[in-house]
Amino acid sequence: MDTARDSSGESKPGCQFAPRSGLRQWLPGLPIALCLLLSMSSIAVCLLMSVKTFQLESRLQTEMDKISILQPSHSAFLKEDGTLIPELSTPIEKLVEEKLTVVPKLRSARDVAQECSCPPDPLSMEQ
Repeated sequence: MDTARDSSGESKPGCQFAPRSGLRQWLPGLPIALCLLLSMSSIAVCLLMSVKTFQLESRLQTEMDKISILQPSHSAFLKEDGTLIPELSTPIEKLVEEKLTVVPKLRSARDVAQECSCPPDPLSMEQ
């Protein structure tokens, strides 16, 4: 053991370690504890979101089942051969005829002052 002599000639132990304080004792483990805390919290959030997603999917499935009971399926509007029933085919044909016979509205070129450097409209060039 190392000894040191002071002015009175007494020998004292020279290489003694002071006891570590509580903060210094836990300081090296703090980053590990923080990482563990973040990891555990992320796992908890993932589990919570999985449970919430499952609940939402089950609610959506029950709503879809309710809707399918209340509304007739698309097959109710079709015959066995896959064509529309006559009660629907006639009005639909009329609507299609009206849409096809309407002439598209033509745009006319307007007078613009000379300071405009915009290129001419391609539709007005065809007229």
